[in-house]
Amino acid sequence: MGEKILALAGGGTGGHFFPMLAFAEYVREQGVFENLIYIGDREGIEAKKDFFLWGLVDEYKLLSVAKFRGRTFIGKFLSIIQNSIATLKVASYLKFKDFISVTFGGYTTIPLGLYTKLVFKPLFIHEQNSIPGKGNTFLGNFAERIFVGFPRAERFFPEHKVVLTGIPIRREIKKYRNLSREEILKRLKWDEKFTILVLGGSQGAKTLNKLAVWLAQKLPSDVRLIHITGENQFKLIKTLYQINPPKCELKLYPFVENIGRIYRISDFAISRAGASTSAELALFGIPTVFIPYPYAIDAHQFYNAYYYVEMGGAYLYQEEDLEFKKILDIILMHLKDNYLHQHKREAMERSFIPNAEEKMLKEILYTIGEYEIFEKKRFETS
Repeated sequence: MGEKILALAGGGTGGHFFPMLAFAEYVREQGVFENLIYIGDREGIEAKKDFFLWGLVDEYKLLSVAKFRGRTFIGKFLSIIQNSIATLKVASYLKFKDFISVTFGGYTTIPLGLYTKLVFKPLFIHEQNSIPGKGNTFLGNFAERIFVGFPRAERFFPEHKVVLTGIPIRREIKKYRNLSREEILKRLKWDEKFTILVLGGSQGAKTLNKLAVWLAQKLPSDVRLIHITGENQFKLIKTLYQINPPKCELKLYPFVENIGRIYRISDFAISRAGASTSAELALFGIPTVFIPYPYAIDAHQFYNAYYYVEMGGAYLYQEEDLEFKKILDIILMHLKDNYLHQHKREAMERSFIPNAEEKMLKEILYTIGEYEIFEKKRFETS
């Protein structure tokens, strides 16, 4: 494909950043583009976890990018100025280069998306959530194709542009799907037990963390509770467990880098309903109680969770209506009723939309007229 460059954007939060990484990994494996360049925000998760970019992309640039939504009139005006400056910086990186752009939503994608269309280059976007964000809604007007992670998102974009792909998941997570539960338990030196995973999120969800502490005092001793608190609340939650000792087996962590192996040995989960996390839970077929983040923009986490409920693999409770006893009752039902548990597990597995990265790359190459060249090259090197 000559000297064509793939320019990528998607960050600010892990929900945008990690699907971008998964797609970049796949593209790098296929050897399609000469160079990969990533554009991000110096204040986003990509700045804190830029080690994920090392060796994956050829260059990465972290700019000062501003949110637009929820700001005052003056704040919005300043955001326009700041993002215009960021767009000019993108222009300086990509000027006179042959490139296409793939963006993954969030305010951080606006500078790359805008510059791409100003110079009439192909733009492709991926929307992870059931309800699109403003950045993707805006860029969708100019995109060649719009890849979506949930069927509900299709209705928000021009029909002829939309492709349902699912959500890209990093190979570091997916590889554990093919390992046996027994093998992972042996590596961890853990016994076989019904295992419940509570995901407090990277920042820590207070309600989910409190729920986990309460459940740990009610669950029987032959159950294992893996509680990932989020780094901000780890010390507080650790203290609460010291005051209220658990009856079940407890594994407590602030954060788990290698989350794939934890998914593989989990039988049940309690989680927020971010797009990437919910897709990962579906990949591993883990029946889940979703408690959506109540302040998510346009209630997108509620609609993410609702998809899995409709598919039959999950439960959904709004935080304001949450009763801890109901969650305990659901867990105890899964402990006692193997048919129910297996039915929910299979439904969760069916809800996963596979091969997102492959579908995206194939559609991109078709659209820019280079799929046959790619297939011929792959055949010759196989």
